[in-house]
Amino acid sequence: MAVPAPQLPAPTSPAGPARVDAVMADGTVTLTEAGKPVLVYRTKSPDPANEPGRLNYIHPLYAPDGTVLTEDRPADHLHQRGVFWSWHQVLVNGKPVADGWFMKGLTFHIREQRFKGDAQGGGTLTINADWIVNSGPELNYVARETTRVRVYPLKDGGRRITFDTLITARAESLALGGSDDAKGYGGFSLRLVQPDRLTFAFSGKAIAPADTAVDAGASMGFAWSPPGKTPAWTMGLSCKANGQPVTRWILRQSLSMQNCVFPGRAPFVLKKDETLHLQETLVIRPATPVRSAPSRTAPARP
Repeated sequence: MAVPAPQLPAPTSPAGPARVDAVMADGTVTLTEAGKPVLVYRTKSPDPANEPGRLNYIHPLYAPDGTVLTEDRPADHLHQRGVFWSWHQVLVNGKPVADGWFMKGLTFHIREQRFKGDAQGGGTLTINADWIVNSGPELNYVARETTRVRVYPLKDGGRRITFDTLITARAESLALGGSDDAKGYGGFSLRLVQPDRLTFAFSGKAIAPADTAVDAGASMGFAWSPPGKTPAWTMGLSCKANGQPVTRWILRQSLSMQNCVFPGRAPFVLKKDETLHLQETLVIRPATPVRSAPSRTAPARP
């Protein structure tokens, strides 16, 4: 006999206001609003023997109507994974030891996961993780990561999510770099559904994707076309590294990811106990804006 899929528990009673909440499970934390999933944070690899590094990322990411907006392990790029932050070049004391992009030689130990709601109806998930290099005969603890994912309550049909990540070096020297080529991709990335149907814009101006990074501005808008055959949503993303806006973007109108590029090809070096601070804001809005109901006391327009 078929067993019905379990339903996520609603965070509040039916009579109360909708609030962001968290459902903790073995290997996942699901953030919800009014019992509907917003995103799933992956805290354990589904295949630790073969892919010990496939954790510490988000998938699925949902639109407010339940549409899944991300892909995990797509056939064209098996290493790409929802919403993730990683680098091809991971160097310890000047020596290449791992490739976080391909999940080779690097894994994570999730030490703590906790959630706290706020007075506005949103909530923040905090993940504390150790970076473990496993490419040599001994495990090597090289960094400490704290990531905070804050989900804001729905407003005018849209959703705001912020990411705040601190990576603190525990080795004498830790360096992170993008791909060691002219593209230089690495850092905060999105693998969105139907990427071949995406269009890009900054401040209302269309941006053409290129093979190498595009200098476009401090934010990027993503939209799917044509209407009716793609998600009826738009997305906006802005990124900062150590307080400075990231303005270089890898944009792909093909089966691949989207990336705000930091630091690029040349690795960014942290000495022991120094911290890299990454911040991202992601906004998901309906492709057709939701109109607010007119005030009953407002005068009629002619």
